[in-house]
Amino acid sequence: MGRFIHGRTGIVVSVADHKDGRFTAPWRAYDGSGAVDYSSMKVAELRAEIERRNAGRDEADLLPVEGRKADLVAALEADDAAQTEQ
Repeated sequence: MGRFIHGRTGIVVSVADHKDGRFTAPWRAYDGSGAVDYSSMKVAELRAEIERRNAGRDEADLLPVEGRKADLVAALEADDAAQTEQ
């Protein structure tokens, strides 16, 4: 049985037959810990997640959409940490 989380909605599903390739972006494997492994995502997926989070934010609070993959991953991880602190 595989568990997957939807990148935009956060919905988690468990499926019995997960090896046929139907669960691709924006779905990603989910281990139940709540932590997302951003380094396993493609740059386009990272940018899409950042754009989703930036919707409705003040300009001062926007996450950077440009940069290297490591920069995008760091921005998302920092944003997750900031959300957890609130």
